[in-house]
Amino acid sequence: MDLIEVKYISKRKGKGVFATRDIEKDSLVDIAHVVPILNKEYKKIKRTVLYNYIYIWEDPKYIPEYKYAITLSISQFINHSYRPNIVYSHDYDSCTIKYYALEDITKGKELTTNYNGNVQCKDSVWFGVE
Repeated sequence: MDLIEVKYISKRKGKGVFATRDIEKDSLVDIAHVVPILNKEYKKIKRTVLYNYIYIWEDPKYIPEYKYAITLSISQFINHSYRPNIVYSHDYDSCTIKYYALEDITKGKELTTNYNGNVQCKDSVWFGVE
């Protein structure tokens, strides 16, 4: 059985990711495969809705040609929070982003992460935060 699923939340928030069963702290929740994006392609994507789904991807093997990436995973719909229950880390060797539970998460609860890439970072993001 899968740990997570995507559900519609509201017109303002769109979709989100929710636990389909209890998830223990430190559990691996998802592995998202990454597609690196050439910087010149990023400039085009920045003018589209896909911009909202881009990650910074600073793999030393690909800098300076690639600085961004998009993931191919359900985790693409994890919403932002300054009090996240999920943290992600880049795995450049496997070209993936791995998501881990920061706390015990009960079935039905929404999963959130800090889009700034650091759990404690309170820097503003490109949209209004509730």
